[in-house]
Amino acid sequence: MAPADKKRLAGRHVAAVACFDSFAKTAITLLAACRKEGAETTLHLLEIPNRSLSRRQRLEIRRIDPRTRIEHGRWDGFRKLAAGMAGTLDVLYLGLDGQRSRDALLQLKAVWGATPERPVLVSAYPGILFRFALEGMLDRSGVDLLCLNSQHDLETYQRGCAALGMDSSNAVLTGLPILWRVEKRRKEPDVPTIVFFEQPSIPVHPLQRRFLCRQLKELAQAHPRHPVIFKPRTSSLERTLHRSHGEMSGVIDRMSRSVPNLQLSFKPATRLLRHCGCAITVSSTAALESMTMGVSTRIVSDLGVTETLGNHFFAESGCIASFDEIVQDPFTPTHDKGWLMSNGLQPQGMESFLSAILTCLARGVGPLQDDSTGPAAWGSMSWQSFAIRQGGRRMLSSGGARSSQLKRHQTRSLFRRIRDGLVGFGWLSKVLRGR
Repeated sequence: MAPADKKRLAGRHVAAVACFDSFAKTAITLLAACRKEGAETTLHLLEIPNRSLSRRQRLEIRRIDPRTRIEHGRWDGFRKLAAGMAGTLDVLYLGLDGQRSRDALLQLKAVWGATPERPVLVSAYPGILFRFALEGMLDRSGVDLLCLNSQHDLETYQRGCAALGMDSSNAVLTGLPILWRVEKRRKEPDVPTIVFFEQPSIPVHPLQRRFLCRQLKELAQAHPRHPVIFKPRTSSLERTLHRSHGEMSGVIDRMSRSVPNLQLSFKPATRLLRHCGCAITVSSTAALESMTMGVSTRIVSDLGVTETLGNHFFAESGCIASFDEIVQDPFTPTHDKGWLMSNGLQPQGMESFLSAILTCLARGVGPLQDDSTGPAAWGSMSWQSFAIRQGGRRMLSSGGARSSQLKRHQTRSLFRRIRDGLVGFGWLSKVLRGR
């Protein structure tokens, strides 16, 4: 560890706000990098109604960097929280989806106005960009530092900004932050497992999900010496941003009663990968972690290779395979290391991030615009002014589209809320699920 006088962020205060699991994990990863350079770090977990993090998710976030202070609040209190940050905070990371990134930027303009003493604003992605990539980047274009995963993403952003006459120099190539500290596995496990990583909304159709469950059962039967583990994205007890479109875990749980080596596990992905011999998914970011560790990785092709599934992102990775092919040889790595380096893995990504932060701090960022509109990426000033007058901040922050994350299941029973708080007690979770 560097001596105290060598730490480049000594005396600085860096904070992050995040509402959802994956964004919070990325946020605390960025904060950990800053803390190791001497910064005081704080993560503000802001709860959204009916989307609060479970106990298990909060524990996983804290494990990434136990020394970063975590504060809890509510998203509707963001404005009040931000009011005290100008002049006291050096860097603020917005760990938010695109819509809330817009909303946050508009609220920060309203709160900070033209004050010259404000934090450097940062945004980064918690996963791969396989849908609405440019749209998401432009949603965040009002920040001072936009961290991007790959050269392709950077070039896409630059082209979009050029078309709108915008400066794209706020973007920096850092790779996926979750890969910064992932190391290649040194020892192969004695009895390697096969792990399927579920995603909450992919695939979307019940028949497709039923097919995947059947294939996993047949895979377990074909390799009885190897545990075949199904890793759910969330427990059925948990509330998250995404809603699982069906209970694959329930189907697997029932199948496991007749197939002993077919199992469910809610352990963090990084822990499962330590003993994994083959990681399988449709398009989860866990595939990039697996490849980085040198684990054999397979991207399911049985349902096609499409934008809807997101597996088109991996088309040139060397990992696309059908279940028939996986059954024949699950344990031989096939991924293209060059492709991985171009699509998320940046060995110097952490240093690129820290250097960019230091550059922003040295240069100074100046006040936010003192009007109520956003960057040109959100539309012309005429449109934005009209949108604000006619529809208010919500119209502009949503980009004019109805949210795809409409609040469903608005009412939650007291029993459901109690169950959410108990996730992490495995035996009790099973009892409450009816096992």
